Amino acid sequence: MNQYGLIARDHWIKVAPSRYAALPNAEEHFEDLGEQVLSQVDDLSQTIAGPDPAGETYLEKVGRLTMAKRQAEEIVLADLVWITPELSADEDREEWEATRPMDSGLARWADSVQDSPEGTTSTYEEELAAEEWAVPVSFIEELLASEIPAKFLSENAETMKRAADIRYLRRNEQEHEE
Repeated sequence: MNQYGLIARDHWIKVAPSRYAALPNAEEHFEDLGEQVLSQVDDLSQTIAGPDPAGETYLEKVGRLTMAKRQAEEIVLADLVWITPELSADEDREEWEATRPMDSGLARWADSVQDSPEGTTSTYEEELAAEEWAVPVSFIEELLASEIPAKFLSENAETMKRAADIRYLRRNEQEHEE
């Protein structure tokens, strides 16, 4: 395994240990990746260095070629080797919490149903909402029957917290299936 394969392997072990562990043949993967990096670095460094300028001294040429190789390495490593670090369980949950639909969205939906001319939903729509928000259909029915949906959700914060936990776990299961 060449130096680039070693760099890539060490990087994966450090920042994405579960992805590294999931590789069927890690040694072969990083040998191949190292060769690919080497080939692209060689090609790109020649392009970056360009032709020898007239009157260039030996030391100037060494400097130009060295800088071209370093630039090529930076570009190719960023392209092929550096991967996004895995998040810790706490970091993953924090990210999910920051991006998940907020409970206020469910309250707004209930408000819009109450404000609609019909003022009702179909059983199918209630079942879809219950599935999406990971709450029982009876909870959705009570929400729609409440005078102020946002207040109802606030009064049932523990149910909403459990529902958020279920949605988070559901999302993780779906990611692992993919």
